[in-house]
Amino acid sequence: MGLGKIVVIGGSYGGMVALTYATRYPQNVSHLIAIATVPDFRFLQRAQEILAEKGTAEQQAIAQFLWNGSFETEDQLREYFRVMRSMYSVTYDPTDKSKSWDRTILSVDAINVAFGGFLKTYNILDDLPKITAPTLIIAGRHDWICQPEFSEEMAKAIPNADLRIFENSGHSIRADEPEALLDAIAGFIVYKK
Repeated sequence: MGLGKIVVIGGSYGGMVALTYATRYPQNVSHLIAIATVPDFRFLQRAQEILAEKGTAEQQAIAQFLWNGSFETEDQLREYFRVMRSMYSVTYDPTDKSKSWDRTILSVDAINVAFGGFLKTYNILDDLPKITAPTLIIAGRHDWICQPEFSEEMAKAIPNADLRIFENSGHSIRADEPEALLDAIAGFIVYKK
């Protein structure tokens, strides 16, 4: 496409894609921004432990569809996110009737293929030192599914990595601290060479 070097940004599952791309094609990346993501499969067991400790019985039950990669309909996946919102966002207010959560594009196939398959063996941890671009790793302190300890591990493994942990965020940093997130990304792209 003749783009030259590009800024690669991804969050959560998209962050795994961004990290993998940057390890395979480091010459194409000017900046890498990985938000609320992980380098390998270990997050799955840790998330199950956190959910068992902090989640409600309803959350633990509906999460079985996630762990098994067995969602059947988009409505079922939407119900999962409705039930799980308080785990994903520390600022979630159940009395807030805004439609912001409803704008999310959902893909049953993508979730099922990921959680029912390749995420169980996903591992690029040993490849992280291949990343040569300046890298910003952003984590939410209260992220139950892509826990900040894995972000800390990534920051140590990637040369030129900056780690930013948002203290008042869960997995949904864009909902919990949107202005701070945009400021961090913009500042990194403009000032980090």
